[in-house]
Amino acid sequence: MAAAYAFADGGQMPNELRLLDQIDRFGVQAILGRQLGAKEITHMRAAENIVKYYRLRSQAKSWATWAKENPEGSAILNYCMELLNDGADS
Repeated sequence: MAAAYAFADGGQMPNELRLLDQIDRFGVQAILGRQLGAKEITHMRAAENIVKYYRLRSQAKSWATWAKENPEGSAILNYCMELLNDGADS
């Protein structure tokens, strides 16, 4: 989750999004030779949503208003920021 936030903030693309990009382009069988597991799908969708929420918040005129109108997205982004900050404190 923190890696997806860091990517949205200008960092490197996390593995979940890299894999999703390749699967979208070539198909899961060509990339993995198998079907995706539920955990993999959940991680990819979470990363995708974090980037989406980050971009939507960035486009908002007021982050406070956006947060009020999008409490779930705001909570997720705040959690990701905490994860990044905790990692920086280590």
